[in-house]
Amino acid sequence: MADTFGDQDVRVGHPERERATSLLSDAFSSGYLEIGEFEERAGAVTSSRTRGDLRAVLADLPNAGMLFPDVPAPAPSGSVVTGAPAARTEWVIDSTTLRRKGGWQVPSEALVTGSWGTLDLDFTVAVFATPTMALHLQVSTCTVKLRIGADHEIRYPNVTKTGWSSLKDKAGPPVRPGGPVITLSGSLSGMSGVVIKRR
Repeated sequence: MADTFGDQDVRVGHPERERATSLLSDAFSSGYLEIGEFEERAGAVTSSRTRGDLRAVLADLPNAGMLFPDVPAPAPSGSVVTGAPAARTEWVIDSTTLRRKGGWQVPSEALVTGSWGTLDLDFTVAVFATPTMALHLQVSTCTVKLRIGADHEIRYPNVTKTGWSSLKDKAGPPVRPGGPVITLSGSLSGMSGVVIKRR
């Protein structure tokens, strides 16, 4: 198969292997892998040395594109690639803290990936680019703190929790309806926790 990525030989370390294992766990819990396949692939992740090795392990899984969120997938043959910026913001929280507060600009869509990190978003006085914001989580053993304002609404119809993960909504309904709507989706694995509070 032709090399459609230019980084196949870039070496990987613990963060990349942990993300691959998390994605395998999500695929297993969603029924895409049998236990034997999961164990075999998990072993292959451990012995992987390059991005190409890890991609091969996840190649046929629906969530394979989330393995290296910093690298765009190659464009399909015949498609037109423009210079327009991507509509989706991507944040990686591998063993680090990402915090947004004050009058920050909220993207219309964001993908968050990582292990052992913290995401702390305060939407209270943030500026929304659109009336809705889609926040997709693909995290393992991470802490996610979301603070929303009086008129904000938050929904989470498609969040999958595995392991010891939890989602605690302490916000309740908006005080004033008609404000921005934040929709959570994706998966929490390991011991990830999401806490939602209203200011």
